[in-house]
Amino acid sequence: MKGGLASMIFAVKAVKECGIELRGRIGLTIVPDEETGGVRGSGYLLSSKLLGQDGIGMITPEPTSGIIWNANRGAISLRITTVGKFAHAGLQHQGINAFEQMLTVAQALTKLERKVKRRTTKFKIAPEAAKHSILLLGGRVEGGTNFNAVPAECSFTVDRRINPEEDLLTEKNLLLSVLDELRKSGISLKSEILQEGWSASSSEVSSLARALSQSIEEVQGKPSWFEMCPGLLETRFYARRGIPAYAYGPGLLSVSHGPNEYVQTKSIFKCAEIYALTAVRLLSS
Repeated sequence: MKGGLASMIFAVKAVKECGIELRGRIGLTIVPDEETGGVRGSGYLLSSKLLGQDGIGMITPEPTSGIIWNANRGAISLRITTVGKFAHAGLQHQGINAFEQMLTVAQALTKLERKVKRRTTKFKIAPEAAKHSILLLGGRVEGGTNFNAVPAECSFTVDRRINPEEDLLTEKNLLLSVLDELRKSGISLKSEILQEGWSASSSEVSSLARALSQSIEEVQGKPSWFEMCPGLLETRFYARRGIPAYAYGPGLLSVSHGPNEYVQTKSIFKCAEIYALTAVRLLSS
């Protein structure tokens, strides 16, 4: 994101230094917590009625691999902790194995996962396998203290990614109802919501969409196209307020969050040019 933010700052500087008169303003909104649900960033701005005030469009510089994202999935991310009782391995009969309870919980959620994966979205996204709704188990797993002790606690994460055709509240309640049934069966467990966000989409033919598409083709020398982002986006806060919102930025999604994450310098400058041209197309007098 630092590469994308640099592109946007360069773009604003370029428009200003060229002395181009605009019929509106370009605003830069830099928030700190996009990866953890946006409560203290865009969420705060929304609750304070400052988000996108008088805005006619929004772009976020996500690493989109050359694609314009005009839609995003919703998300419910949980940490589930099963609670047992510690005991030495030789006295395991005195303990309660939290790991074994965790396996029971994971098995129940695996059944839900199979049902979830049968659903697909009608939004554009490639490859075809990416259209399926998502329930990821065990992105992070922790528990126990040593090989010779009954684990008193075990935890794992659940990441539910919801297609735009699905309802956030319905899917959240379905997920939590599985946990409630497990509690009733005697499993001692705790759950914590790590992030929660709804899906959203914007038109492919809005004024901003057309200006962005034309600018990309002018700079890159080839047509652009629209797809749904496979994850959650800050654009949702704006789109749900009726402000057309899109993601387009330097970098590759395939290396994001990885140990060798990078953005090419030339990509930063090309995106700066695209952002500047888009703003001029949309706002010049």
